[in-house]
Amino acid sequence: MAGRKWGEHGKMHESMTPYFEKCAELVQQYADVIEQRYARPALVLGIKNFRKKPITMTFVAILSSLAILPILSFVGISIFVIASIIFIAAASAIIACVVAESIIVSIGICTLCSLVLVAVFSTIFFLSVYSVFRFILLVRSNGRSGFSEWAIETRQYLLPTRPVEECEKPGGPNVAIQHWLSDYSQTDDQGDE
Repeated sequence: MAGRKWGEHGKMHESMTPYFEKCAELVQQYADVIEQRYARPALVLGIKNFRKKPITMTFVAILSSLAILPILSFVGISIFVIASIIFIAAASAIIACVVAESIIVSIGICTLCSLVLVAVFSTIFFLSVYSVFRFILLVRSNGRSGFSEWAIETRQYLLPTRPVEECEKPGGPNVAIQHWLSDYSQTDDQGDE
């Protein structure tokens, strides 16, 4: 396995080598252009000016070397401040989005919970109203026997009966428990046979 990793690494290295070489050549070309167009002419001009005006150019050189640190500090601090402002703005926007979404989700959850409560109470209310009207109708049409009919009917609606299978074994109990088997367990039983 280690050999395979080295082989893949070697292939990757071989494929990356020409790309790296092209990038190095490009950087070298840009460095040559900067040197030929800007650096050498500036050096020649500086040497020429030092010969013509030595005191003025000495002052400019000392001032430039002393001013480079404050200028770089200013640029660095400015970049840091701008980056900090951008970061704080992005972080604030993300936090605002999270807070707004949390509020919206909380309102949605509260709405759904209250709808569940309304549905539960409405169901209980309508079942009670139906049961009372059914009781009144049965007692009115059947008299006292209507009460027992209403009790049986209500019990059947509220407590549904379970299907019961009889056991096929001779002498076994009259009630058998129905087991639900998944397709997986049935294929295991068939595969064992």
